[in-house]
Amino acid sequence: MPTFHAVDVEILKRSIYVLFAPVFMVFAALACGTVVNDLAYYTCPTPIPQPTAAVLPGTTVPPLPPPPTPYTIAPPQDFYLGDAVFVGQPGAPLRLRFRLQNVQVQSAGSQNLVTWRLEIRNLGSATYETVPAALMVITRITTASGAVNGTWNTSESAMNAAGFTNENYDPLPPGATRVYRLAAYIPAGNASQFAYLLDGDGGNHITWANQSNPYCSGDIAD
Repeated sequence: MPTFHAVDVEILKRSIYVLFAPVFMVFAALACGTVVNDLAYYTCPTPIPQPTAAVLPGTTVPPLPPPPTPYTIAPPQDFYLGDAVFVGQPGAPLRLRFRLQNVQVQSAGSQNLVTWRLEIRNLGSATYETVPAALMVITRITTASGAVNGTWNTSESAMNAAGFTNENYDPLPPGATRVYRLAAYIPAGNASQFAYLLDGDGGNHITWANQSNPYCSGDIAD
């Protein structure tokens, strides 16, 4: 996975909040970040129940079909809150695990303040550079009038209101896990979908539905 260094990391960290408002400035954040082209996936570790053969007494029981392949989620499907979402295959230089956690919504006058955490674990041998505050957005909200699609970015004012200051955006070395705290303002309603841009142009991204996985639970080994 290529890494670009056209913009110095420290300069970006000092001015990161300037990047939040204009969406096109996300590309500037990636100038010193790692572009990821591999697709995300989640594999459910829970076995799918086997069908029960119903036969008459004395009848030979037919062989059951082979066990089904594990239930897997891949884009453009949404992942779910708490899912261990992997990017990169085992043994690849860049292999990452993402997990959306702890989404909370609270009233903030005429709008709502949404806070959440993104856990990233670097399972590969290459360093991963990222600034989630510039790369992760809310893409759908649920209001009293129904679902509304759009883009609601992390902002300096939302981060300050949530008490999220002095966040660590240093490169993530191999074997390290870091939890990034994020916050954004939305109109009155609930955040129902989040997106994280893996390659900066929105072509390769992870999307999460803000609900627990209704089909399975648990994690496969890293």
